[in-house]
Amino acid sequence: MARGYDEAKDRKNKVSLFGKTLVRRSKSTCELCGETGKKLNIFEVGKIEEEPDYDRCIHICDTCMDTIERLQKADENDLRFLNHAIWSEVNIVKATAIDLIKQIQGKYSWIDDLMDMVYMDEELAELVEKISRK
Repeated sequence: MARGYDEAKDRKNKVSLFGKTLVRRSKSTCELCGETGKKLNIFEVGKIEEEPDYDRCIHICDTCMDTIERLQKADENDLRFLNHAIWSEVNIVKATAIDLIKQIQGKYSWIDDLMDMVYMDEELAELVEKISRK
């Protein structure tokens, strides 16, 4: 049991090393909703790999983290952050938004409209496929 604990602790330490770089990239704002002045968390996107990867991490607030964790039960207004995230210039943020939209597609008409407006180049489409939670 101690080995699993040690491995989890080691992984958490490795992920926390991305913090400064994520703060610079995100400019201390939630990369999904754009809110500033909130506590930010490092969120690993997609299936957890053996080694943490900076390119699959985003900086998000507690509100967005909670919404992602209960996505199927989220209220329509809780999902409005997708309007911001879908236009991100950071591919992993945009891919995360697209993945979330795909998971709840058909639930609200504005989400379907948002997905219709998105242009996915080959690189972004591959990233979305790689992180897909379905």
